Amino acid sequence: MRAQSSSARPPGPPAAPLIGHSLQFSRDPLRLLTRAARDCGDVALLSLGGNDVYFLSHPDLVREVLAVQRTKFDLSAIRHRLELVLGLGLITSRGDLHTQQRRLMQPVFRKSRVDLHAPVMIGYAERQSERWSSGSEIDVNAEMTALSQRIAAKTLFDHEVGDESDVMVRDLGTIMEFYSARISPFMYLSLKLPLPSTFRFRRAVRRFDAAIYQMIEQRRANPANRADLLSLLLQAKDDETNRRMDARQVRDEMITLFGAGHETVANALAWTLYLLARTPSAQAALLAETQAVLGGRPRFDAADAGRLRYARQVLLEGLRLYPPVWFIGRRAMEDVQLGPHRVPKGTNVLLSQYVVQRDPRWFEDPHAFRPERWTEAFMKGLHLGAYFPFSAGERHCIGEGFAWLETTLVLATLAAHWRFDAPPGSSDVGTTPSITLRPDRPIRVRVERR
Repeated sequence: MRAQSSSARPPGPPAAPLIGHSLQFSRDPLRLLTRAARDCGDVALLSLGGNDVYFLSHPDLVREVLAVQRTKFDLSAIRHRLELVLGLGLITSRGDLHTQQRRLMQPVFRKSRVDLHAPVMIGYAERQSERWSSGSEIDVNAEMTALSQRIAAKTLFDHEVGDESDVMVRDLGTIMEFYSARISPFMYLSLKLPLPSTFRFRRAVRRFDAAIYQMIEQRRANPANRADLLSLLLQAKDDETNRRMDARQVRDEMITLFGAGHETVANALAWTLYLLARTPSAQAALLAETQAVLGGRPRFDAADAGRLRYARQVLLEGLRLYPPVWFIGRRAMEDVQLGPHRVPKGTNVLLSQYVVQRDPRWFEDPHAFRPERWTEAFMKGLHLGAYFPFSAGERHCIGEGFAWLETTLVLATLAAHWRFDAPPGSSDVGTTPSITLRPDRPIRVRVERR
């Protein structure tokens, strides 16, 4: 870590009177955080919404907050706002409730159970791409969003999504769009104002809740042998307390998994296809691997995910450059020593996967898309805390295994049958950092059938 004085408050980038860095963060948070790390060092002091925020950009400090001293930190304000729709699911719950829920849900995400969903993931990827025409242009972000929604609805609820008019999908879209602006320090007031967007949001939440509660009642009235995650959660029982989840807790976990799960997977796949379309050599290597693994078979299966090593390298690199979850916030519950600085009780700290994972100290040529960097030797030598797209510690993403299976099999299935090219004259796509890291416009890609 860069040496800093322990007697002074950390340095920070230039700030505006009264509003500090709030307007800069609202307009372009990635630019602000990247500049803060570059100019101010591993600990930078920001002023957001009238509050001090310690921005930490060294892997050692990431580990301190997420793992080593995790008990000294609570969730930040942004997570509390998410409770309005997510309730107390794994993302927003804390303390004993989070520990109990994670223990209850862990068996549901065992590899043996997750692998049962592989045919659904592959089948939906094939069906989605059957709608494409060779030589046409598609918006891969819209396509991957629709695909991930269908997979999520089927695997979570055993719900078959029809088309864009599907009420559940439409309501989820309304909910996610409303929350896409919630990171701004100026947007919290909109939750209380009688705005059309607020009314649409609350109406969508009510309808979505009604649909989930109806499914819960149907499953309990007719406990058939189902493999969807809703049925498994209803059957889950804590061996230590003999406790099962009540309907409200099941609802909170399901909307968390559906909303957060499909959004992050869609973004990961869209950004990865964007990068592949601009890197013909990587796409050729991926095609060669898919052909070798298939060996003449018509489609992949769950066991192939472990054999698709280059596909995993491609995804690792895509997640490094464009992590769907691009920031993590925590609040100090007591005075905490982090490196040379003491963080006062009640102060928020901010970590950014986007910033740390593009740091040249840990990744050579950090802005280049180089899947081949992810060798076993490189991963063993990588500084702990320098790569954390799924977070770390006790709040490490419980669905990581599910996400890896889905993204690997979907990517391989699409790459085996389609070539992706950047349209002539196309420019780089920028980012829109909201709850997840979205593109700032449609990602147009030309598809050619193999």
